[in-house]
Amino acid sequence: MRKNYKRRQFTLLLIDVVLFALSLYIALCVRAVAFVSPETFLDRLQGFFPAFLIWIFAYYAAGLYSLDLAFDDFAFAGRAIAASAIAVLLAALYFYLAPSTSISPKTVLALFAAVSTGVFIAWRFGYGKVTRLFFPKTGVVFIGATEEAVALATEIGRRPLLGYQVRFFFDERERHAAVTEGIPLVSDVDILAGAIETSDVDLVILSDERLLRSDIQRKLFDLLVRKIRFMRLPDFYEILLRRVPIGAINEAWFLENIDLGAMRLYDGVKRGIDFGLAAIGLVVSISFWPLVAIGIKLTSPGPVFFRQKRVGRGSRPFTILKFRTMRVAGNDFKPTAEGDNRITRFGNFLRKSRIDEIPQVVNILFGDMSIIGPRPERPELVTELEKAIPFYRQRLLVKPGLTGWDQVSGEYHSPSIADTYKKLQFDLYYVKNRSAILDVSILFKTVNTVFARSGR
Repeated sequence: MRKNYKRRQFTLLLIDVVLFALSLYIALCVRAVAFVSPETFLDRLQGFFPAFLIWIFAYYAAGLYSLDLAFDDFAFAGRAIAASAIAVLLAALYFYLAPSTSISPKTVLALFAAVSTGVFIAWRFGYGKVTRLFFPKTGVVFIGATEEAVALATEIGRRPLLGYQVRFFFDERERHAAVTEGIPLVSDVDILAGAIETSDVDLVILSDERLLRSDIQRKLFDLLVRKIRFMRLPDFYEILLRRVPIGAINEAWFLENIDLGAMRLYDGVKRGIDFGLAAIGLVVSISFWPLVAIGIKLTSPGPVFFRQKRVGRGSRPFTILKFRTMRVAGNDFKPTAEGDNRITRFGNFLRKSRIDEIPQVVNILFGDMSIIGPRPERPELVTELEKAIPFYRQRLLVKPGLTGWDQVSGEYHSPSIADTYKKLQFDLYYVKNRSAILDVSILFKTVNTVFARSGR
């Protein structure tokens, strides 16, 4: 199923590239007021290919390859236009820095941007409509109406482009009937197999293995001949939502899925990349640190830098370094809340632009942090949260990061118990699935978050 998700994304990418080439041909013909020869087109295509990569980067960073977003609404069109505007600026910069290219980019780039954006929106709109109306849905049944199963069924209903439809829940405990979001509930084990066969079910999710008595297992086992697939809820939940359902896992899940020893090469390469990028970031940014310091001093008295103890990998404490964004006077230094009135006007700008995070390159150089990983928390919060939330300390199996899977999730998560529970779902997904590809994806999404000014 994960391969199918990636395959669909790759198919979208290939079609986009073909349409980029078509858009370039149209732009060249409009520019020449005539059909251009194949030789001329191929020559221009070679010179323009880096611009295609820039467009793909911008679209990916804007989330336009996410299959859980609707492709046929105004919000998608707005994101596509905004991403194209960013791509135009980056492509113009590229052509300016690479003047040897055979493209005369000013007019062609403008025409390509207009044509490709229109074509992109039109084809994705059509794809969304066709998928929504005509593509067959994968029928899903949940064995066990657990809280996680009901939540997942609700998300499936909200994201029709994922291609799933919940047929019914099976649970002998009828008290769950009120929480199944209008989805039928089967509670009689004698009709379970028949209900699966007659409901066009393709996938059975084992959401509560405590229900799997021997008689139920035999009925499900007999369905293998029907080519029905079976999957545990944590795996299905992770594939669809890209986070881990805390309430549906146990210690055995960590033993089966977390292998730190197998990641030694990845960790070594990542450390080298972290050090190199942090060094570059320090050299590039150090020139405007005095300007930031002046802005901080002019808006509130106190130190330029904010220092605080945080917990790193393996529960090792370290001191995090940031530009100060809050008033010192009357500050009880409780965790920041959304709309916190302790944040100064200049501090709000630093937070929205992520400039306040830049001094953490020092923490990365010292090896206390990575560029990508779970956000580091204060020791007292870690102690409090691990008492309230199962497996909270397991997020400390990897280094904390400047940005991470939770930070680019599009949701604001406060330090409250409820929000931290959600945040941990993303953090454990990263701990389990961390890889170079996921890290690059997070970097792209971070760029989009910064440009959208939608972060914390």
